[in-house]
Amino acid sequence: MEKFYTRFTILTILVILLGSAFSSCEKIEDLASFDITYANPDLTFNLDSMAYQPKSETILYQKTLSINLDSIINKHELDGVENAKFETVLLKIESPDNVNFNWLTSGRVTVSSLDLSETEIASTPSIPNNSRSIEFILTNKEILSTIKGDSFTLKLYGNVSPPIPVKTLQLVLESKIKMKVMPL
Repeated sequence: MEKFYTRFTILTILVILLGSAFSSCEKIEDLASFDITYANPDLTFNLDSMAYQPKSETILYQKTLSINLDSIINKHELDGVENAKFETVLLKIESPDNVNFNWLTSGRVTVSSLDLSETEIASTPSIPNNSRSIEFILTNKEILSTIKGDSFTLKLYGNVSPPIPVKTLQLVLESKIKMKVMPL
């Protein structure tokens, strides 16, 4: 009978150790994962003041972009990308120097792809007076499924309150995406 209890105790200990070893592997994988930041190209564009009349929200700019996730995975010797979210979205006036965003009342930024509808990733419900740059408030929405295809579209929407103070206004939209990556 004593042998039975000894064997039972040893088997129980082995089962507990094996169970914790498998759950520890998942914990180790979580601990080994890390974030990388991918800076999208700066998007410089012009607004023609004559194109904007008082109305509701309008598309100020849109651009199709692509991220080669395979090259990021290979460059960093990774197993894959687990998730992705925008880390920053910033709109700045490039020129002229004497203009601010007093003509813009609010804005938002979306991403979409051929297979997926638009997802709002950032917004600014109000613009500070005399501001020359706008740091958008992020929604922290997961966008990996949107950016992992061949391309995705980034759109900037805004509520314009004319007049725009100059005939042509040059703007720059900057953005970065944070991705959680898994090592090999």
